[in-house]
Parts: sequence; C-alpha cells; structure tokens
Amino acid sequence: MKTIELVEIALFTAIIAVLGFLPPIPLPFTPVPITLQNIGVILAGTFLGVRAATSSMILFVLLIAAGLPILGGGRGGIGAIVSPSGGFVLGWIVEAFVIALILAKFKKPGFWVMIAAGLFAGIVVLYPIGTLWQAWMMHIPWSTALAMSAVYIPGDTIKTVVVALLAMRLRERIRLTEHAASYK
Repeated sequence: MKTIELVEIALFTAIIAVLGFLPPIPLPFTPVPITLQNIGVILAGTFLGVRAATSSMILFVLLIAAGLPILGGGRGGIGAIVSPSGGFVLGWIVEAFVIALILAKFKKPGFWVMIAAGLFAGIVVLYPIGTLWQAWMMHIPWSTALAMSAVYIPGDTIKTVVVALLAMRLRERIRLTEHAASYK
C-alpha cells in the first residue's frame, strides 16, 4: 500500500466516525437507530478502490471493537458489535467492498450506475446480513427483523442518491490515488 492510500483509508474511517457523533434517531420498534454513518460507507465504496474501501471499514470496526465510542450515540466496544445493530456495522465491510467492486467494472461510472451499486450493496447485500444478525441477537424470526428494517429503505435510497450526486460533482475536482480515481 502506498502512503496516499493509507491516508485515504484513515480519512474515510474518520469521516464515518465523525458522522457517528451526529445524534442517532431511535425508533420505538427496533434497537437499530437511524444514523448518517452509512453515508460514509457509501462514500468510501464510491471514492476508494476495492482494497482501500474494504480496509477503511475493517479499520472502523476494529476501532469500535477497541472501545472507541464512534458509533451513533457514542457506542463502542465489543458490546456495540455484539448487539442487535452489530450485523449492520459488520456488514458495512461487505457493503463498501461490493460498491467499490461494482464501480471498478466501469471506467467512469455514471450517476445511475453509482445509485445501482449503492442500492444493491446497501439493501440487497447489507440488509440480509444486518437483519439475520438482528434476528439472532433478539431471538426473533428473520422475517420480523426484515420487516422492522424495511422502514430504512427510503432513507437509505435518499442517502445513496445524495452520495451519487456528490460523487458526480466531486469526481473531476478531487484526485485520489490512481487506483481509486479509475475505480479499479
């Protein structure tokens, strides 16, 4: 890894951590709050290459496991991961990987490709991981956990569109590593 790639990994890990300081929105019917941290996950997958995007999420999870209170609501430690929302946090590793992998297939992915990658990774890939974990931790049927999480789909869709719009505007203005700039 080049130094610039290490800096990018740290930067996107920090972005997700900072988004964790914004107050989460608790919902009365589920222990999984609404946060803006998944915007950072989508950003990492969109702007970084596969290795860097995945590495930034692994680093983020390791920092949580080490006890840093960087999850929404100031949560940190193993207990934050071994909780009903922990599957979504662990799933962020896969989400960032999948977004970056899909975008790597395109020389210059357009707006709709970015949205498709974000929605596929953030809903089709992440939701089964997060809701299976949630069902297991809460001792409830998976269908119940999945139904409880359906409320997040509109917000996650909006977040994905916002990131795609931001990426389209910034793609030509910022220079990440050659690896990430080419989405490979």
